[in-house]
Amino acid sequence: MEQSKIVVLTKKLLRDYYEYGDIAELETMFSEDVIAFGIHSDSYAAGKDGASQCLRQMYYDLKSCRVTKLKCLEKATDYGWVVRANLVFSTTNRMRNMHQVLVMFRDTAAGRRICGLHFQHDMRHELLYQSVSSRILNRGELADGSMDEVMDMVASYVNCAYVQYRPDHELPVDYYSEELWRMLGYKSGPAFGQQFAGQDILLERLVHPHDLVPSREEIKRQLLKSDSYQVEFRLRRADDSYIWCIECGRYVLDPKSGIGTFNAVITNLSPLKQTHASFLYNLRHDRLTNLYNKKAFCRRAAEVLADNPDTEFEIMRFNIARFKVINDLFGEETGDKLLRYIAHFLKSIKLEPCVYGRLYADNFLLCYPTHNDMRNHMISSLQMLAETFALDYRIEFYFGVYTIRDTSLSVTTMIDRASMGLAKAAHNGVVACGEYGEDMRDNIVNEQVIVNNMQSSLQRDEFLVYIQPKYELMSEKIVGGEALVRWLHPQLGFISPARFIPIFEKNGFIYQLDKYVWERACQILREDIDAGRPVLPISVNVSRIDFYSPNIVQVFEQLIEKYDIPPRLLELELTESAYVENPQQIIEITKELQHRGFPILMDDFGSGYSSLNMLKDMPVDILKIDLQFLSDSDKEDNGRGGNILNSVVRMAKWLHIPVIAEGVEKQQQVDFLRTIGCECVQGYFFSKPVPLEVYRELVGKGGSKAVLPVHLGPEDTVDMMTMSAQLTVLFNGAGGAIGLYELVGGTLEILRANDGYFKLFGDSHDNVYGPDSSTIDRIDYRDRELFWQTIRKAEHSKSVEECELRRYCADGRLLWVRVRASIIYVEQMRTLLYLVMEDVTPLAEEREQLRQMLERLRAINPQEVAALEQEFNSLLKLRRC
Repeated sequence: MEQSKIVVLTKKLLRDYYEYGDIAELETMFSEDVIAFGIHSDSYAAGKDGASQCLRQMYYDLKSCRVTKLKCLEKATDYGWVVRANLVFSTTNRMRNMHQVLVMFRDTAAGRRICGLHFQHDMRHELLYQSVSSRILNRGELADGSMDEVMDMVASYVNCAYVQYRPDHELPVDYYSEELWRMLGYKSGPAFGQQFAGQDILLERLVHPHDLVPSREEIKRQLLKSDSYQVEFRLRRADDSYIWCIECGRYVLDPKSGIGTFNAVITNLSPLKQTHASFLYNLRHDRLTNLYNKKAFCRRAAEVLADNPDTEFEIMRFNIARFKVINDLFGEETGDKLLRYIAHFLKSIKLEPCVYGRLYADNFLLCYPTHNDMRNHMISSLQMLAETFALDYRIEFYFGVYTIRDTSLSVTTMIDRASMGLAKAAHNGVVACGEYGEDMRDNIVNEQVIVNNMQSSLQRDEFLVYIQPKYELMSEKIVGGEALVRWLHPQLGFISPARFIPIFEKNGFIYQLDKYVWERACQILREDIDAGRPVLPISVNVSRIDFYSPNIVQVFEQLIEKYDIPPRLLELELTESAYVENPQQIIEITKELQHRGFPILMDDFGSGYSSLNMLKDMPVDILKIDLQFLSDSDKEDNGRGGNILNSVVRMAKWLHIPVIAEGVEKQQQVDFLRTIGCECVQGYFFSKPVPLEVYRELVGKGGSKAVLPVHLGPEDTVDMMTMSAQLTVLFNGAGGAIGLYELVGGTLEILRANDGYFKLFGDSHDNVYGPDSSTIDRIDYRDRELFWQTIRKAEHSKSVEECELRRYCADGRLLWVRVRASIIYVEQMRTLLYLVMEDVTPLAEEREQLRQMLERLRAINPQEVAALEQEFNSLLKLRRC
C-alpha cells in the first residue's frame, strides 16, 4: 500500500467517525492488540472491544459534528506507518474545534492493520485562532500567553511562520520557517535569501518604513508589562507589495550568553483584512434583503432613541399574511423576490431618524417617530406596495405596534411587545394592525407564572388525575372512564385546565404532562387488577404536540409492558384538529398504535372542517361527539341541531363505529340520544370528573344508582334541540309503536323509534339503526304494494292514512299491524314521515275465524249469510270509530 493511499484511507475513516459516528470500517482494520487513547481517557484502552468502547464514549461529545478541514501527514517507521491528522470541526455548541489524531498502522499476515489511535486537543492551534480572531474582530488587548502556546504552529490553519531574531541593529534573523518565504511570495528559500546578498536575513528591511518605529515602540511598551507581546505591521512581498501581519512573540534571555532573542509567530492578516469589511457587513445585515438583522437593528434603534430623547417613537413588526402559501404556490424564488421588493421599498424611503430591519422569514421591523401620523402612512404605503407586486395573488400584511413610553426597556423587549400586537392582529384576522396594551403584559405575566411552576409542580405530583365515567346509555352502567388532569398548586390553588393547557401546548410541556397522565392511568389499571376490583378501560388524551415525538409508539408500548396490562384497557383519544394539521403522519402513527392493540377514539368529532375526510382515512374505533359543538345554534333552529347529530350517529353505525356523546348535561339530551341509538354518554348529567377513590366507588356500586345529576351553566342555556326534544316527548309519551322515517326515492330508512317500537317488534338498537336494517324487508311480500299505496295516498291527501298489513318481528313471528301514516314534510326528493303501528293480530285472527265460519254457512244458506255480513260490516265500522 502506497503512502498516499494510507492518507486517503485515514481521511475517510476519520471523517466517517467524526461526522457520523461510524466505526464499522475502523473496527474491521483493528489489530488484536490495538490500543486507543481518547480525549478524556485516563489510560489506554486495549483490544478491539476496548478500542471500540473508547471511540463510542468519545463520540458522545461529538454529536452533530461537521469537519471543515482535515490535513494528514504520513511518516514511515520501523514497524509500519504513522499518520498525523489535524482536524478542524464545528459542533452545535462550538464553531471551531481542533483535534490532532495519531493513527498507527502495522503490516500483519492478514494485511495492514491499525494498531494504535491517539486523540488529543490541538490547544496551541485553537489559541492562535482565538487570538487572531479576537484581534481582528474586537480590536482589543489579548490575554498574555506563554511562548509554548504560540510556537510550532501548523500553517494549514492560518498562514503563519515562526521566526527567531535578535534585537540588534536591522533585526537580524537567526532562524525562520519555510512558511515565511512562502507567505512573502518567493518561489524558494534561496530566492528569498538572494535579496540579502547571501548575508543574514534582516527583518528591518522587510517591515514597511512607516511601521518599523511604531511597531518597535509598541513591543517595548508591552514588554514592560509582560514577557509576551502582539503587534501589527506590514511586510514587503517579492513583488514589492505589502501585506498586513500580526507578530505574536516573547523576548527570551539566554542566562549563559546573556544574549536575548525574540521568538515569534508572524501571521498574514491580509486575507482577513480583505474580508473584514464584508464580514462585518454580513455580520450586521440580512443576506437576502440587505436590511439590518435583529442584532444590528436593536443596536441602531437604541442609538436613535438615545440621540432623540425628546421624540416619541414606535416599534412596528409586520409580516405577510399566508406567506407560506405564496412559497408553496409560486415557489421560494418568488417569495424571495417579494421580500427583496419590500426591502427595496423600505430602503428607498430614507426617512430620518428611522431604522429598518428583517427579523426572520417574512417578518420585518421598523423604528420611526410617531409625529405626522407616521404609523398610518407606513401601513397605507405598504398596502399600496403589495398591490403593485406582479403576482396573481392577493398580498396582505399584518402589523403589530408598540408605542415607546419607557425608554429604559431594551429594544428586544420593545420588539416582543410589538410582536404581541402582531399576534393579536393575525389572530383577529379582521383588523390589520394590533397595538400592544398592558392587558397583554398581564397575560404574559400570568403565563410566565404558570411556566415557572410547571416543572416543579410535575416533580411534586401537584398535577392530579381525575376520572370522568362513561355510561352505557340504555342500562346507565359505567363502561369506562376518561383520565383528565387537574392542577392543585399549594400557593396558587386550583388552576383551571382551560388556563394552563393552551400554554403547555404552545411551549411543548404538554408532552411531559401527557406522559405523566398516561403512566398514572396505567398505574390505576394495574392497581385495580391486583386488588381484584372491576377493571374498565381508561382513555387518555393524545394532543397534536405528542405526535411530533418520534418515539410515541414506543412510549405506549413501554408503559403497558412496565405495568403488564392489556393494551385494550388503555384507550387513546385524538382530537380532530391534530388530524387536520398533519394528516399523513397522524394516520401512520394511529395505524401502528391500533395494530398493537390500542383502541383509537376520535375526540371532538365534527368540531373541525375535515371530518368526512378524517372518517374515511383514519383508523378510528370509537367516535366522541361533543354536544357543545351544537350549542351555538339559535333556540329556534327548526331541529337542525338534532338532525345533524342524528345523521352523524347514523353514519357512524353504517361504518360500524360506536359513538360516545360527551357534554351531556340535561335529561332532555339523554332522552333524545336514546331515540337516535347513541350507545354511550359522558357528561355532568351523570357524573363530573371525580377523584380516583370516588370513581372506584361508583364502579363498585354499578354506576347510575349513586350518580346525582349535576347541571352546569345558567338556567337559560340555549336549547340546541328544540324540535328534537318535542319529538322525544311525543315518542316516549305516546302509546304503541312510533317510528320516524325518511323516504328518499324508493328507500325508506328509520331515523328514530320510541320504546314501544322496540317492545312490539323485539328489535335491538343495533338492528334498528344499523347499516343492515331494512324496513321494507320486514313487511310480508304480499302486503308491500299495499304499504306503498298507503304512503303515496298520505302524500297526496296531506292527512293520516292507514292500512293493515303483516310484518315480521325480530324472532320471526308474523304480526298483523295497523299502520297509520302521516307526512311531516316533503322537500324535493326527500320525504319525512312517521308511522304509528298497532298490533291487531287478535282482531285479525278473529276476522279470519269469522270468515271461515261464514264460508261454511254460505254453503248452507246464502241468503241468511248475506244478511249477517251486512250486520258485521256495520259493527266493524262502529268499532273502528
